[in-house]
Amino acid sequence: MELHPNTLLRDRYRIEKQLGKGGMGAVYLAHDTVLDTKVAVKINQNPRPEGRDQFIQEARLLAALRHPNLPRVIDYFVIEENQFLVMDFVPGDDLGSIVSSDGMQSIDQVLSWAHQLGNALIYLHSQEPPVIHRDIKPANIKITPRGQAMLVDFGIAKSTDLTQETSTGARGLTPGYSPPEQYGTARTGHFSDQFGFAATLYNLLTNQKPVDAVERLLGQAVLTPIHLLNPTVPVPVQRAIERAMSIKPEDRYSSVAEFMDALGTPTVAKERLSPVQPAKTVLPTIQPFVSQDATRVGNTNPPPIMSSLPVPVQPKKRVLWLIPVILIALVVLAGGSWFLFSRLLTPQTPIQSPTADVALSVTLTLGALPTQTAQPSLTSTQAPTETDTPEPTATVTFTPEITSTATPVLESIGRGGLAAFASNEADGSTFQIWSMRVYKSAAGELIAADKSQLTNNPGNKYYPTWSPDGSQIVFSADSGDTENKLDLWVMDADGQNQRNILTIPGDETEAAWSPDGKWIAFTTNSRADGILQIMLVHPDGSGLRRLSTDRQEYAPEWSPRMDKLVYVLPSNDLRYLWVRDPQNDFVDANQDLMFGRLKYFTDPSWSPNGEWLAYTRVEGRTQDVFLTRIASYGLEIKRLTNSTFDSYPAWSSDSAWLLFQSNRDGNQEIYVMDIQGQQLTNLTNSETIAEIQPAWQVK
Repeated sequence: MELHPNTLLRDRYRIEKQLGKGGMGAVYLAHDTVLDTKVAVKINQNPRPEGRDQFIQEARLLAALRHPNLPRVIDYFVIEENQFLVMDFVPGDDLGSIVSSDGMQSIDQVLSWAHQLGNALIYLHSQEPPVIHRDIKPANIKITPRGQAMLVDFGIAKSTDLTQETSTGARGLTPGYSPPEQYGTARTGHFSDQFGFAATLYNLLTNQKPVDAVERLLGQAVLTPIHLLNPTVPVPVQRAIERAMSIKPEDRYSSVAEFMDALGTPTVAKERLSPVQPAKTVLPTIQPFVSQDATRVGNTNPPPIMSSLPVPVQPKKRVLWLIPVILIALVVLAGGSWFLFSRLLTPQTPIQSPTADVALSVTLTLGALPTQTAQPSLTSTQAPTETDTPEPTATVTFTPEITSTATPVLESIGRGGLAAFASNEADGSTFQIWSMRVYKSAAGELIAADKSQLTNNPGNKYYPTWSPDGSQIVFSADSGDTENKLDLWVMDADGQNQRNILTIPGDETEAAWSPDGKWIAFTTNSRADGILQIMLVHPDGSGLRRLSTDRQEYAPEWSPRMDKLVYVLPSNDLRYLWVRDPQNDFVDANQDLMFGRLKYFTDPSWSPNGEWLAYTRVEGRTQDVFLTRIASYGLEIKRLTNSTFDSYPAWSSDSAWLLFQSNRDGNQEIYVMDIQGQQLTNLTNSETIAEIQPAWQVK
């Protein structure tokens, strides 16, 4: 069946042009007139009687797949014995074209693509039943403008529970990339995809197409070793690729995951994520125009048009006002500095700096002793502007020695953001929400200052979490009701305007505010059986929605780009970092982002720059903070602490520091460290007061 431009399929997909054609069908670029977007339409021509049922079965399986390196199958139908798959249109060049124009690719770039594609294959092979692509080659891999590798062309992908007879008839054969078992009647499987995957990497590293596998099987050709074509390829990488291209399936790796482990990770991770704001998506609100001259094929009534989604509102910048430096205070300091420096200095709340757009230095300014606290104050100031200095009088004399001694500089870290946490400091038993700042002294010591109590009403408060613009905090608070228990509350950053946004049975905890500010995901045990579940609510308390169904799920966390909502899914001796898609109505992606490699863990915390996931690894009764690179999918893991009493990591805005709670000294306290696990410091350092669950303000 030939499709011409302007052909309209099912009153929805208007054909624009043909993208490619093969022996089993063709792929067309089309316009989805309902969603107003580009799609790829693949037509498979299979006249066999059993073809329709087989196609429907496999199309449903493909439509359920959700992975960042796979296009979505969004529709499927049959017209006049012709089978149609409608998929996301993936922009960009395919690897075949890239190699043809640019030649062999660098080892780091190839390994970067390999780990993206390998994880997509692991995901496919882990389905029930497993999905085998069976046509992996450079031409079927696209690189998007953002550098993301996408495995495309699912026209011949098969589930392994189908009969071998029907599967054989739909096999894609590409000499050099298809393994020997794919040519005849032998059974194909994940090992077949492994061969095509490795052959593709061979081509990328050598700019040479591998010799045909059947010719190798018959002894008519030999695979040229990679190092003879590209001496820069490390020996372990060459060995891994050539083993995965073995003629016999049993000589290859037992799985694609094992093959990826043998390949190793790139020295420079090309696929690192950057903090990109969520795309502003506006769906059409009117019936799309369809040309009266369009040829209608498979005519049906079009589905209703969705209403527009509001565009995310960017947070407004706050303007701060200049506080002048009062020079007369230095006179008092000159006479009393010897007394002040003989006492322990505990800074109080700082005066805010003049403007958010000016780089600030935080200066310790010593003033007259307060009558009650005997504490100096921390003042965030700009460097003073040089002015003409009047002649000094006999009464007042300013000297460099006094100024230098009286103003040691403290540098704020984490972009100056406040750290919120729960503490029982007020009365020794009730946990309230507090805030503090973290500074670095001139000597390089990390200290906490500006501690402030934000809540003081009866009942415990836990799990403070910041809004994406840093202006509000959501937290859990004791309702005083034995049925409702912990409710969700929201307040301003200074503790003002406290309000209860959600009152339902059970405990609502572990809140996570979405990057666009529209949703708060949280954990609840409100089900009658007490199983932990994930729910959503708007910050004003409206739109309550349960995401979880029959499984225990908890500890939600958003990706900075808001393309993923992840949470902990426990299963036997492992816990999985499960994924939902916020951009597709929070559909369950049926995917573990780290493929079980994090083992038994909790407290996932995604870095603001999108590159890292900090988490707590739980082993028996021990807990420590670990770090993994998102792009490595759990293959690159670093242990940051080893006291066996550390948990609940929280990121600074610049992704350079981590707060966490620790009981290593026999009392719960807040610690800070850099992302190498260095400069570890106890910030709260109290023997009887407990401080837990830190959260760093977004700045």
